[in-house]
Amino acid sequence: MGVIAALLPDPAWHQRVQAAVRDRHEVVPCADWAGLLRTCGAEAVVLAIFDLYAEGGLDLEPLRTLRRRFPRITQVAYVQPTAERARDLFDAGRAGIDAIVVAERDDTPALLRATVDLAEARAVAGVVREHLDSEAPLVRDAVLIAVTRAHEGLDPDRLARLLHLSRRALADQLARAGFPAPQRLLAWGRLIVAAHLLEDVSRSAEGVALALDYPSGSAFRNSCQRYLQATPHEIRAKGGARFAVGGLMAEAGRTPPA
Repeated sequence: MGVIAALLPDPAWHQRVQAAVRDRHEVVPCADWAGLLRTCGAEAVVLAIFDLYAEGGLDLEPLRTLRRRFPRITQVAYVQPTAERARDLFDAGRAGIDAIVVAERDDTPALLRATVDLAEARAVAGVVREHLDSEAPLVRDAVLIAVTRAHEGLDPDRLARLLHLSRRALADQLARAGFPAPQRLLAWGRLIVAAHLLEDVSRSAEGVALALDYPSGSAFRNSCQRYLQATPHEIRAKGGARFAVGGLMAEAGRTPPA
């Protein structure tokens, strides 16, 4: 179980976050930005969610400090937007926010959970994207969807529909490019995100398995062996997500990333 550091003065917002993550994460309330930074330094924080205006006006320096000191912590802003704040959101995005939750629009428990999951997956998508520049757009999109939506339990039919193709057409195009079939590609996507989560030394294999809906810790370890011939501990030691991306690229006949 990872920790979510929450700077949310509105009790209703805090309760919604707790309802969204339930037993997957511990939500630690923070009274101010200083408290949030202390929590990130003292706990196994995987995500920080905060009201951009928790202390009144917008101050981007805490965001920059959070990104500089804890680059692997996913940042999610929870906001009540107004016309006057539109520019603030743009500036906050440039400061490193991974996702934005708009109050009263996308803060139901289901949507909040999806936002948390997507924000975590996006953090590793950049590692994948840099090795797909030379691939056909469809192949690149298929791989990125497999990674960024790893928490959703996609099946090959759903992946094909997202790409506006039939399952057979998707399989044919992936095969021509040398990439795995849709079912195996989805397994790679989930494993790449799992490898990213393992980079946090506070996470156990069981915790990663729970976060990504593997049936059990044993099932997750078996997947690690099947695809990467490595234990979770070895995946962490060999570079986490980059090591896993290397395995996928090697299977596709590409030179693994350095």
